[in-house]
Amino acid sequence: MALTPSRVALLLLAAGLTAAATLTIGPLSFVGLMAPHIARMMGFRRTMPQMVMAGLIGGLLLVFADWCGRMMMFPYQIPAGLLSTFIGAPYFIYLLRKQSR
Repeated sequence: MALTPSRVALLLLAAGLTAAATLTIGPLSFVGLMAPHIARMMGFRRTMPQMVMAGLIGGLLLVFADWCGRMMMFPYQIPAGLLSTFIGAPYFIYLLRKQSR
């Protein structure tokens, strides 16, 4: 499927704005984007249960990323934000590919 120049420009603009927001807020923002999608994939479709589960899932993801960052190269540490980015980027690529089909 060919992309028109305006779509390419919009995609580049969206990518640039996302990169700027992540640079400002930090890579932990991926967790805030991943958790609601994971909660919805687990079957929580209504708003209130999905929000509660997204909070729990986000907390668990951060604890897991922090634990992995501390244990992978002991006694050195890998920042939790870096690990959440390594998890979040492939996950969003997966979501985009799944949605485009």
